[in-house]
Amino acid sequence: MTCAPHYFLHGNLVFARGPSDAWAGYRLDGESYPGLSLNRKLELKGRIEAFAYGVEADFQVIRTTREWSPDAYLERALTTLHPLRGHAEEFRAYVERQRAGLAERGAVRPEIYLLVSLSEPAQGGVGRRLVELGREAAARLGLADSRGLGHRELDELRGREQRVFDRVDAYLPAERARSGEVAQLIRAAYTRGLGDPRVDPNWRPQALWIDDESGGRFEPYRHDLLRLHESRVTIAARSLVVESELGTSHQALLVCGALAEEALFPSAEVELMFRPLQCGFAVDACFSCEWVANRSAQRLAQKRMVDADQQASEEAFGEHGPSVRTSEKTAAARELQARLGASDRPPFLRSALFLAVGAPSAAELEQRVERLRSEFGRTELHRPLGEQHRLFLGAMPAQRFPMGDYLAHLLPEQLGAMVPTAVCHAGSEIGPYIGHTLDPSLTPIQFDAGEASRQSRPPTVLMTGSLGSGKTMALELLLYQAFLQGSAPIVDVDPKGDHRLEALPGVAEALETIELGPDERYRGLLDPMRIAPESGREDLTYGFLTTLLPSPVPAEWQTEIRAAVAAAVKAGARTTASVLAELRDGGAAGADGARALEVHLEAGLARLGYGDADRELAEVGEAQVVSLRVRNLARPLPGTPRSELSEDERVSQAVLRLLAAYALRLCAADERTHSVLALDEAWALLTDSQGRALIDRLSRMGRSQNLTAILASQIVGDSAELEPLVGTYLAFGVETDDEAERALELLRLDADDEGLRQRLIGFRAGRCYFRDTTGRVVAMRVDPGEELLRALDTTPGSAASRGEAADGLRG
Repeated sequence: MTCAPHYFLHGNLVFARGPSDAWAGYRLDGESYPGLSLNRKLELKGRIEAFAYGVEADFQVIRTTREWSPDAYLERALTTLHPLRGHAEEFRAYVERQRAGLAERGAVRPEIYLLVSLSEPAQGGVGRRLVELGREAAARLGLADSRGLGHRELDELRGREQRVFDRVDAYLPAERARSGEVAQLIRAAYTRGLGDPRVDPNWRPQALWIDDESGGRFEPYRHDLLRLHESRVTIAARSLVVESELGTSHQALLVCGALAEEALFPSAEVELMFRPLQCGFAVDACFSCEWVANRSAQRLAQKRMVDADQQASEEAFGEHGPSVRTSEKTAAARELQARLGASDRPPFLRSALFLAVGAPSAAELEQRVERLRSEFGRTELHRPLGEQHRLFLGAMPAQRFPMGDYLAHLLPEQLGAMVPTAVCHAGSEIGPYIGHTLDPSLTPIQFDAGEASRQSRPPTVLMTGSLGSGKTMALELLLYQAFLQGSAPIVDVDPKGDHRLEALPGVAEALETIELGPDERYRGLLDPMRIAPESGREDLTYGFLTTLLPSPVPAEWQTEIRAAVAAAVKAGARTTASVLAELRDGGAAGADGARALEVHLEAGLARLGYGDADRELAEVGEAQVVSLRVRNLARPLPGTPRSELSEDERVSQAVLRLLAAYALRLCAADERTHSVLALDEAWALLTDSQGRALIDRLSRMGRSQNLTAILASQIVGDSAELEPLVGTYLAFGVETDDEAERALELLRLDADDEGLRQRLIGFRAGRCYFRDTTGRVVAMRVDPGEELLRALDTTPGSAASRGEAADGLRG
């Protein structure tokens, strides 16, 4: 290499060819793209387009694809372990097994960096090339400024950088890149296709400080920057062979050809910088751009139009007249001229998009190149002969595209359509692994149940889906991970009695199971006057009593019941028997209501909410995991109106609400420790205002009491009312278009998109849409692992059938 591509790094300032060629480096936040609605995709495109309008400087976007580190995952996941209550050995063994499986998968994740030149943009390619030739000649002849960088120059650069940062951050969430991150980018080019190199994140190059009359300046040593390039590179005709510390990397660099003249957005045909993520292996992408102001752009477009007209005029004298291609070229030139002359006066982006792919062998490299070409479809990928090393250097930070023949003039909207900040990611950063995305990248999804409470976000987790869609398996997976991490208590409300937590390793010894039924010994255990907190006692008791009565409940009865409940609460009573006593003293309407309530309260499961002041009840909830099960619970069909519910179904709905309130009381005992409340068959909380009020209370208490509620239901309630209450949402497969539409609304996706609806209807075997607390949405598959799947599977049949179910969840 004749000339090193970098002169110095200082903070987020990258000096390319010398002190006068300074760039500012930024790390851009990725936007989880597949789970965006159409309007949000258009909004993202618009923000990128606005950045290209307003940056007014040459820039470079680098999407580097790094391997998802299983070792880093292990280290981060272990930080979620409670120091006193956590099961350290079991949790480490569990996460170690996950780490081993993830290491075999080879998942990748993109990182996005933006480099913006702090020099004034040249007016056209010729001016830029003359400046570059002058710098190269000065460097080769030793005529470059040897005085280094002074305080005044650095202060001026910092001022420019601040203005650039303000422009960038106005449109794209960004942070200033560190020198260590830029060094990682440089070194990763030499290990492409093999893995990530080890670079000190706090790495900084050294320089010599010289005191002088101007206040001092420094001269870079440059040897530490040269060390970043310590790899032998063998240049072949259309590839490179790089010998690095990780082995021999075979690399190829490809340049995107002409873009489609007409293409819809969003579509894979224009989302060129997101497409490499779908390949299933690491591909780096670099968009190198020279920003050309509108006035210069119009001159270039005018020249292009004159050339097209001249060609058409010459062909007009032929026997067949101008060709179709020439006519299209003339029309396109005039359309471009009109676009540049529009009121928004867009700039030209004289740019190129090129890709870098690596592999451990030449044969695998060719396979990956062909796979990449097939992914790009009609967009041609050129592999320039003899120019691979120049492209290799051009893909490094703060470098300009080295091959002018491949530069194209684009408009800002064309860059926006490439969605350079698009990624496919959701979930927590440090929690245990729960599954992976359904795209070829197989990006791992992590989830920490206590994260939402710590970040003051809605902690409630909602899972919806039809029978057999995988929501119960996912619920038990989250409970087991919370158990290992040390959450306590974990209260599992299991109306169907099909949860198998006791079959999970280590849970049986810490499990307390309470089987509730209509027997006399359970009377009053769920009395709302006893289990509800002071602030919610009246509402819970009134809701329980009115739910027991057949619909419609007479208005005068409602009034008398409300008054009796208020009087009993004011008197300090703690049983519904006291409420009935107050009701009998309320006149004829109250006495009639009391007689009707007494009849219903003495029947079946309703006794659970009808306590007696003289009866002592045993306290429960001392174990880490508490399972509340109810026998003979009648479950109505999802969506059945209240007026059509049978008496058993009304009682079951009322008891389920009491169970949820009782579980909440157990969980809210100690806010210092994270607790979990899981409620299966949560339809009783999703279908009316009383249930949603309880969810609202769960959400508010969750943030203040360090509590996470996990609700599973076959139906989705009113999405507009549920949306602010639910932090994390897993939408499993459903049966009808109406259910799919409500689920998509809660996911904040396009409910009228037929493709999304049909995909959600087709989800089975643990597949779902996952929305995290920040609103990011991905399609994912829940992956409990073989050991947990065998323990939790409720599919009838032999072990062989359970093995087939495991294959379905993994496949």
